[in-house]
Amino acid sequence: MDNNTGAIRVLNENHIEYSICEYPEDGPVAAVDVAAYFGDTADRLFKTLVTTDHKGGYYVFCLPGEKRLDLKKAAALVGAKNLQMLKPDVFQELTGYVHGGCSPLGMKTILPTVVDASAQKWDSIFLSGGRIGLLIDLDPNVLKTLVDAKFEDITKE
Repeated sequence: MDNNTGAIRVLNENHIEYSICEYPEDGPVAAVDVAAYFGDTADRLFKTLVTTDHKGGYYVFCLPGEKRLDLKKAAALVGAKNLQMLKPDVFQELTGYVHGGCSPLGMKTILPTVVDASAQKWDSIFLSGGRIGLLIDLDPNVLKTLVDAKFEDITKE
């Protein structure tokens, strides 16, 4: 499989330590199932969601795969009145990634990024490596370094 994704390139260019974890593209889809495939907890597997405020603002949120984004909390954190998930037709053009294989690293444009604060309890988290079937295991603080991510509580209770 091709591992030459934007996320992998950014990590390599910045000499960041990470591990690659691959799973079958036609295999598990839900975060809890992907985590189970690796024998790990879904709390450590973070999904990447991209939102818009419909005024030209785009925002990235990374949260544990089995959790739901609290759009009201998220909007308040980025100073928007409200947010909606990005439509699929705009998604790939904006990020350079396909839906289901989006990484906060290596997007066409670095967007304001907020990572759920729970990431900080782990030495490393899993994130998409930039394609379906590819995860990267890395220190969550790398996101602060590479995309100026903020760590905040963004999930629904």
